[in-house]
Amino acid sequence: MKRMSKFLSLLMVVAMLSMLIPVSALAAGVDVSNQAPDTELGLVLVTTEAVDPEIVLTEEIVVGSETASAPATEEITVPAENSLETNVISEQPVVSTIESETIETQAATYLCLTQNGVIIDVLAANAGSDYAYDAAANELTLNDFIGEKLDVKSVAVPFKLVLLGTNSIKTDNGFAVKVEGDMNASGTGTLIAEGQATPDVMGGGINVVGNLVIDGGTYDIAAVGYEKSSSAVGILAGDNAEYMTMGNLTINGGNIDVTAYNSDYAGAFGLFAFGDLVVNGGAIKAITDSPTSYSRGIGAYDKLIFNGGYTVVESIADHGDAGALFSYNKIIINNGILDLCTSGAIAKALVAEGSIDISAIFGDVNRDAACLYLEPLSTQTFQNNHVSSANPKTGVDNTTSEAAVAGAALIMLIGLAVAVGKRGAQA
Repeated sequence: MKRMSKFLSLLMVVAMLSMLIPVSALAAGVDVSNQAPDTELGLVLVTTEAVDPEIVLTEEIVVGSETASAPATEEITVPAENSLETNVISEQPVVSTIESETIETQAATYLCLTQNGVIIDVLAANAGSDYAYDAAANELTLNDFIGEKLDVKSVAVPFKLVLLGTNSIKTDNGFAVKVEGDMNASGTGTLIAEGQATPDVMGGGINVVGNLVIDGGTYDIAAVGYEKSSSAVGILAGDNAEYMTMGNLTINGGNIDVTAYNSDYAGAFGLFAFGDLVVNGGAIKAITDSPTSYSRGIGAYDKLIFNGGYTVVESIADHGDAGALFSYNKIIINNGILDLCTSGAIAKALVAEGSIDISAIFGDVNRDAACLYLEPLSTQTFQNNHVSSANPKTGVDNTTSEAAVAGAALIMLIGLAVAVGKRGAQA
């Protein structure tokens, strides 16, 4: 009887334990299923776009009574329990807005060609038989165009001019090509640009009231003045019509041939920049003539720098002031070949209000000479040296160089003869 009572007692304890276990497990299951998945929102944020750290530091959200940093992304407002909606990014249309703005800002605000006395609105008629305009690239291509003017206003981004074939633009009123804004010129073709100064405006081939970069192409430029006219300038970067507008001129390549003539007081100028003028490459030939005034080949209001290229300048002022290179600041010649010559009542190859800095690779240079031929010594071949120039030479003298080479050759021949003689004696 005692054994039975003990067995019943043990059975009742086991039954009670078995009833307690499901209750605790059920309670735990309810807590897990109803709890919001904290890690799910974190995974969504990881898969979204990167957050700008500056915005994260400045933007905050309030949770209850505490303040916490909030990632600067719109996806943070997406409900965490809807995993499908977390993949929807509502702000993506911004990309299309950027593209449309890019096209709008790249187009010039004014672009006209004058041909046979008729003004062509290129923005309205993007293409013709001898021109084509790409608004998205802000690029005008001329292909055998013949006309009187090219006028451009493009202040947002640089205007691009591409040359194909042989193009001719000639005017008797100012500059043949006038651009307000920056411009880049390139291509495999040729541009013949001729302009004439008036009593009110300067005249010549190209005037970019901004920065001008020439990467390629062939340019035949002419600037003409006359009695009581303003300055005649072949290529001009910047302006000083009402107030001075700075502009840099950079020449990286191409073939540029400029002539400028002015019989009156305002003078003739080949290439000038109201900023820096930098020659990195290409071939330049500038001829300027102003009998009674200033005749200037290549100049800059700020620095005039030569890093390469082949430059020929002839500046003439029979009764005036002639200068091949000039600067209101300084002239810096680092490299390149320069053939400079001037003639007139006052004539100097190098004219600068500041310093004239010439690399040692050119040897000794007479900075007060009327004519100079500058060629780096390291490029000399010691054979028919400098035959292309009639100007005074700088650096190693031709005869000295050729004598040195001849002497070296003679020594080598003597050495060879001695060596052959020794071999013969040994045989």
